[in-house]
Amino acid sequence: MKKILAFLLAATMLLSLAACTQKAETPADTTAAETAQPTDAAQNSDAPDTNTEETKVESTPAAEDVSGNLVVYSTMGDAEYELFVGSFLEKYPNVTVDCVNGGAGELKTRIAEEAGNPQGDVMLGGLVYVDALTKGDLFEEYVSPNDANMPESVKNTTGKVSWITTQVVNLIINKEKLAEFGVEVTGYEDLLQPELKGQIIAADPTSTSSGWNNLAAMLTVMGNGDASSEAGWDYVTKLIANLDGKISSSSSKVYKSVYEGEYPVGITYEGPCVTYKDDGVGDGIDIVYMKEGTTVTPFGAAIIKDAKNMELAKIFIDWITSDECQGMLAASVQRGANMNIPTTNPNLLDASEIKFVDSDQEYLSTHQAEIQEKWTELWTAAYGSNTVDIAG
Repeated sequence: MKKILAFLLAATMLLSLAACTQKAETPADTTAAETAQPTDAAQNSDAPDTNTEETKVESTPAAEDVSGNLVVYSTMGDAEYELFVGSFLEKYPNVTVDCVNGGAGELKTRIAEEAGNPQGDVMLGGLVYVDALTKGDLFEEYVSPNDANMPESVKNTTGKVSWITTQVVNLIINKEKLAEFGVEVTGYEDLLQPELKGQIIAADPTSTSSGWNNLAAMLTVMGNGDASSEAGWDYVTKLIANLDGKISSSSSKVYKSVYEGEYPVGITYEGPCVTYKDDGVGDGIDIVYMKEGTTVTPFGAAIIKDAKNMELAKIFIDWITSDECQGMLAASVQRGANMNIPTTNPNLLDASEIKFVDSDQEYLSTHQAEIQEKWTELWTAAYGSNTVDIAG
């Protein structure tokens, strides 16, 4: 695949990576000299800070002083895993990594079941703000010295979860298809145009993470920063009416359907959209960051409580939060948590050029079920059982 990420890895990584399997299983040992491919898998979220004048702190011990074996429970797919773990093995060639790959819920359940006798050292990816609030007993308290370099909005304020990547929600436009309707789409309000009734594809916020993140963003942005406001829900009610009973139970179906020209507009997130551009097949689409604003959802990593390889786990957290590692993300399709570092991927708009609206992640996390229930009530009132699932 033609990607700037692939170029970055080819230029900076001489060694290969630990393998992850699709489902959680017994770890398979991997050294920095072995070649293997992991398979696909993969909050206090606010606008990034722009003040980068503070003194930098970096915790990076000498390679010869670091050795041992690290067990990583990962939700990540190939590209992200290579960036974080592959670069770690490149940095510390005397280290080996065992990887267990699985879904976020699956791995958190496994960690809970192994409490008192942990088999993993670090959970990489799949952790959101609510986990820091409700599952903190599963993880060790550790704040990396590198956390001082992070924007205020993504600092490890709970002491448990270090934020390493972010997801920004956006719209994807099929330029040729949208032209058929004679309208422009630059933000949320444009989605309410009558010409687009039944022509917008969105993921179900009650069953998909991207759908939930988009609903949270709409409520926050259209509620002027208050996700509980009447203004936000008024907008959502109008949008539901314009979706015309169509919703997708698949996050990937949203961007794929727009890319393929089935729908002119999709409500999605930027990673896959940027990938189309990076692969040289995205000339027909536009990535639109809503003029009203968007929000950021961080995803994190944490050291498992009583990890057997505690010191090595801390060094790993130090690495993935370092400016050096976060800078590698700046050249990929995936935004790092430290958005003070300018992006170097020309297809990924720099954070300084996007309007961000601060979101109350504690409120959203603790009221998620209530918000999803209200969405369901509004949807049912509009369509009853006449819902069309645009499945993947």
